Amino acid sequence: MSRRSQHEMSVLVPPNMGGLSPEDPRRIGPYLVIGRIGGGGTGTVYAAVDPMGGEDPLAAVKVLTSPVLADPGRRAQLRERLQAVAGADGRIFVPPARHDADADPPWLAMPYISGIPLAAYIRRRGPMGSGRLLALAAGLAEGLLALHRHGVAHGDLKPGCVLIGANGPRILDCALPGDEEHLRRTAGAWLSPERHRGAEPSPASDVFSWGAVMAFAATGRLPFGLGEPEELARRVQEEEPVLDGAPASLVPLLERTLDKDPGRRPSVRELMGAAIAVWEEEDRSEAANGVKGTAITKVLSREWQGVVEPARLPRVIHLEEGGVRRRGRTPLLVGAAALALALVGGGAWAALSALGGGTAPPEEAGGASPSPSASPSAEEPRVETVRFDPTAQRNPVDGPWAFTPVQRVEGMEPPEGVLLSPDTWSGYWTDAEGEPEEAVIAENAEVLCANFCRPGPGHIEDGRGTYEMTGRDFIDYLGWGRVVIAEVEIAPGEGGDPEITRITELFPDPAAV
Repeated sequence: MSRRSQHEMSVLVPPNMGGLSPEDPRRIGPYLVIGRIGGGGTGTVYAAVDPMGGEDPLAAVKVLTSPVLADPGRRAQLRERLQAVAGADGRIFVPPARHDADADPPWLAMPYISGIPLAAYIRRRGPMGSGRLLALAAGLAEGLLALHRHGVAHGDLKPGCVLIGANGPRILDCALPGDEEHLRRTAGAWLSPERHRGAEPSPASDVFSWGAVMAFAATGRLPFGLGEPEELARRVQEEEPVLDGAPASLVPLLERTLDKDPGRRPSVRELMGAAIAVWEEEDRSEAANGVKGTAITKVLSREWQGVVEPARLPRVIHLEEGGVRRRGRTPLLVGAAALALALVGGGAWAALSALGGGTAPPEEAGGASPSPSASPSAEEPRVETVRFDPTAQRNPVDGPWAFTPVQRVEGMEPPEGVLLSPDTWSGYWTDAEGEPEEAVIAENAEVLCANFCRPGPGHIEDGRGTYEMTGRDFIDYLGWGRVVIAEVEIAPGEGGDPEITRITELFPDPAAV
């Protein structure tokens, strides 16, 4: 990484990095914040730089905002857990490099990791082939074992926490105190039956999550299907997983890991041994004969050759007191300077949720002006009330997302005290003038959710939900396969498709039901 002057720094930034709002911090601990990467109900992840530089000054810093952390006991649990995971082997699991559980709000900083989210990889390419699948199985088991050796369970293993890169899988994040209800609501497909009943994370619950993630990678489907949190929790606790399409050699192991009884599940060491045994039986490589333990992951690393990671983008940032001022995009670098930057490596931070990839970054302030041919009215955002129908989506993973303008049916009012299903609520709206449209949803879009976010501690002032959400969370919400009525703000997009930058879900007043 090159220094241009005493107050400037060249940085390779994430391709999905968004701008900062006036409310966002400009400094977190020793880090200077340069943009947003993502966020959700428990916090926001920022791209930040260490002004002291180093081989790669970029870090992903997560600020934790869960209201339960106001409790001193929870804050002590957070401090203890961060100290424990920080000491874990970082070859597969990505531990925090720095953290401060006593800050207001608390935060943790992780190295910025290159890779493709496992969810996006599977959705775009389909189920993994046998060799790469078993390499994933062994790698994830090794990462969990590194945590369990420190007496820590991950507690939140899901496809959105796994990155795929040229060097194999990396595991991001982990469950933190205060996450429990949020996890049951947003990641219920990957939690074990006992976690749905309120149990603490354990090695056995990690094994169940490992099995659910591996079933998804093997089949391209969620083992317990899509649905609302309550329905998913019921299936996980009462029904058997659907493993059709998984390699026959792997099915017995998946069935054992997804057993309802944690006492009957294999240990993580057994997972590694079983995955290696299946791989050796399929004679993937004679070089693996006799290779045991974590050394097998080195042999299996050849399965990741050919994985192309998203490229980071060069920027020059100007260091200022209390923060940084982002300058315009640097010209394409050539010759030795380009090679020096390229050697820093990198791709997109992908700890965002379960089913998505990144979006291109917005143009910098002061960048290129709009085309003279553009209509002035096209530059003005507009507000519409629309219906998102899952059956109308051409690409429900990466978008753009189809929607239809709607208006309330005159004279129809929902009955008081009755919780309507989304489909029933949709019947209170009829198509308005205007044709169906498509738009991308900005990952950092502001979202107020009504049905998804039930009233509770920390509710948004207008009563629309328990947590402030982002566009990424809303995309995952659409993945549940339900109809959504929302008021959206639509702005001109840079890539041709309009962009939805604000979403307010409309639903009967939750207080009335």
